[in-house]
Amino acid sequence: MKIKRSKSLSPEPSSSRDTKRIKFEKITNLSRVTSSPNILEFSDDVLLNILKYLYPQDLMAVSLCCHRLAQLIQDRTLWRRVDFRIKPMLLNDLNQYMKFLQPITMSLAMRGNFVSGECSEHLTQKFFNNVKALCNQLKELIIEEYYINGDKIQITDFPCTIEKLSLKGCQMNYLQRSNKSYFFKMDLYMPNLTCLILSNCQWFTPHSLLVISKIPKLKELRLNSCHRLGECVAYASLATRFGFKTLEILDLRDTALGDSEVGCFSSTKTLTHLYLECPSTLRNEESFETMQQLQDQQQALQLPIFEDNNVAQFFMENAPIFENNGFQRCLISDRAICALGSDSCDRKVINSSPQGMIILQENRRISNNPNLKVLVVRNYPRVTNSSLVHLALNASKLEYLDVTGTSVTKNDKYFLKSMNICIHMLLLYFEVKIYMVFKLFSR
Repeated sequence: MKIKRSKSLSPEPSSSRDTKRIKFEKITNLSRVTSSPNILEFSDDVLLNILKYLYPQDLMAVSLCCHRLAQLIQDRTLWRRVDFRIKPMLLNDLNQYMKFLQPITMSLAMRGNFVSGECSEHLTQKFFNNVKALCNQLKELIIEEYYINGDKIQITDFPCTIEKLSLKGCQMNYLQRSNKSYFFKMDLYMPNLTCLILSNCQWFTPHSLLVISKIPKLKELRLNSCHRLGECVAYASLATRFGFKTLEILDLRDTALGDSEVGCFSSTKTLTHLYLECPSTLRNEESFETMQQLQDQQQALQLPIFEDNNVAQFFMENAPIFENNGFQRCLISDRAICALGSDSCDRKVINSSPQGMIILQENRRISNNPNLKVLVVRNYPRVTNSSLVHLALNASKLEYLDVTGTSVTKNDKYFLKSMNICIHMLLLYFEVKIYMVFKLFSR
């Protein structure tokens, strides 16, 4: 009797098994592809949440992909804060983005690449008119490294609603035959301006301080690297005496201001941050070494003090003469620093006689810069330990002090002893902790 072999017991050919496996893998891969979501399957809210992290230049590229993304790019929530500074942008390219600006746009920032004689870098009056028409609630306008024709574009062409204006690195040839400041009547046209940045604006002149000081709400003023801002005692004195009532941050780094100008700002009682740094063109290492040697010789002599019941006379035979050491008048010394945080008496005349005798009565004490918190004084070799002792005694709210590149030393035992006493007194009576950064001059 013959028994038939069941098919189920027969071995399956290897070729058919491989074929089934390949088909199974194809089906699996296909299911994976279909299950992965496409970016266009996201809702509009999700897409907008993703698009808000892109730069305006990237948004323009995405808008060219499809009709739906082009509509989403025009959503006003993406254009509240517009910053084109990721790369230099010519004016012709900038005009392509004007259609995206919205009335809700609060901030607009752009950066050019100034090339002399290149017309595409010149901001036109039409551009400012479009910005004012499209962004009627603009609060922040940042224009960097563009050319502005001051004879055609006035300060009134800028949006009057802005609270922060930056013209960093811009170039301008303004009214070469006129002495009127470019910022004339700026205080009336921009009453809400709180921040003005004019860094590296070589066209800025000292007499513009008078106009800027009248801005009623100005809190931050940056004039660093304005090299024409030199000897301007008269302008600085008038500006600080009658203006700058709300100024808190003042940046005067890389300018040729001296003791007199800095001393004028001591009357600005709202000042909290002051930045000073000597221009690189005025630094002289050889003069610094000579002055340091003379100071060391003077301390080693320990010259006596003579008194004649009226006047105390100090004889310093080898005292350093700063004018002969190659330093110019614009270098800041201890005199400017000691004007900060000092006390003065408000006196009034209560009696005067024909013989020329005048009797004065102290009314109240006036403390200059009582709110000074940050002070940076860099690369001024005429600033010594005396300035730090003065600040420790008079600037009770000082939190940060940078004296890089000055004549401040850590080796002066008398200075360290004085500073320990001063800091202890401040901690004890004013309950204020002062952090001071001591950095030695490094060549």
